[in-house]
Amino acid sequence: MKKAVAYLRMSTDKQEYSINSQLRLIKSFAEHNDYKIINTYIDEGISGRQAEKRPAFMQMIEDSSKNIFEYVLIYDSSRFARNLEQSIVYKSLLKKNGVNLISITEPIIDEDTSLITDALLGAMNEMYSRKLSKVVKRGMEQKALGNEYFSCAPYGYEKPHKKPLKIIEDEAKIVTLIYQRYLENVSSFKITRELNTLNIKTKRGNPVDKRWVEKILTNPTYKGYMLWKTENRTYYKKANHKAIINEEIFDAVQKKYNEKKALSKYKSRPYEQHKHWLTGILRCPVCNTVYVYAKGYKNRADRFRCGGYVTGKCSVSKSFKIEDLEILIKNELYSIISHSKKYYNLKFNKPSKISNIDLIQKEIINLKKSLNRAKDSYLYGIDSLDEYKKNKETIQNRIEKFENKIKEENKANTLKNKNRKIENILEIIEYEENMTAKVKIAKAIIEKITLNGLTGEMCIYFYG
Repeated sequence: MKKAVAYLRMSTDKQEYSINSQLRLIKSFAEHNDYKIINTYIDEGISGRQAEKRPAFMQMIEDSSKNIFEYVLIYDSSRFARNLEQSIVYKSLLKKNGVNLISITEPIIDEDTSLITDALLGAMNEMYSRKLSKVVKRGMEQKALGNEYFSCAPYGYEKPHKKPLKIIEDEAKIVTLIYQRYLENVSSFKITRELNTLNIKTKRGNPVDKRWVEKILTNPTYKGYMLWKTENRTYYKKANHKAIINEEIFDAVQKKYNEKKALSKYKSRPYEQHKHWLTGILRCPVCNTVYVYAKGYKNRADRFRCGGYVTGKCSVSKSFKIEDLEILIKNELYSIISHSKKYYNLKFNKPSKISNIDLIQKEIINLKKSLNRAKDSYLYGIDSLDEYKKNKETIQNRIEKFENKIKEENKANTLKNKNRKIENILEIIEYEENMTAKVKIAKAIIEKITLNGLTGEMCIYFYG
């Protein structure tokens, strides 16, 4: 039998066929057409517009390079992608890996006309997705114009049928606390940490995160307003529900939030937001794109995957488990200390106390002054030419000797500092539980790490 996998997706809009219905029809198709389904990839409640945000889809694309299946079975082409460009890119990747895409509800055509058909189906799916978006926005606008709240009730409120939003007192206290803490100059990240300590959950019962806190801080619903956007306009109007935050406090928070946001544009991403200390450091040498952090699908562990591969830019599909990567890098760092590889350079701080090098440099300066005085003595007729030559040779030999001594000192100090800093990295990686601490030391010392997904060859570049 032909080895195949099934890919199923249902987005947030209402679908005619549920995941279970799609799977039942695909299994029936497989039984009648001699396909053996060895795995199933499911993205539920996720839009088809952006492939990178579909973990099961990306895992399927990665697995297609492992020669474990020959076909991908889908219900129809819109389940695969609703973006023409991404549809072509990922179908090409499957084809390159020797995998055929089969839609069970659409005709199988010969290869000569498949490109045109794929383009037409992709365009139709994208048009449908855009049309659906417009219909949803028009519905939201109509409800808002009638003073009806058009979205799900945010945290702090509930939404009775055809009535204004109603305040949930316990949740409203948390909203008020978030605004108070922010005006006390507590960062949104620290507020998140405090809320998790208090075991505060979202409406869906999940732990809160920084993005959730910032949505609360910037949502005008809390001051009694509604905000919505159409194709060409943004509407902002007073609503008929009660405010949790008064307008003065809300506006003060917006001013502070926007000021911080403006400053952050010129800074790198906060260390606290990094999922792992290798984020932004690990690069693919084939396409020079950073490896992206990928959440594990089903029982698979979290991993790093080439960012260029997920956009069709790179042909290297290998991904690395976090645990395996850390072991590889630790072994490489130990190797650097043991063998003192010359192509690894570290930037190190100049010692604050007077060192041997400082003393030697002062001596060289004095010797150069003596050399100038010897020249003056000859020019003014105090010393003969032979005396000047002899003094000059003696002084220059001493200068050369001291300069060689500086080179030796620098070499020893560089190696000493390099080893000490690498030892610090190893200690933090192995024993420090706080990810922020790991990120700080890694970003301060390591410029980048290149890792070839095909050969496994790794090279660490330090700042120097």
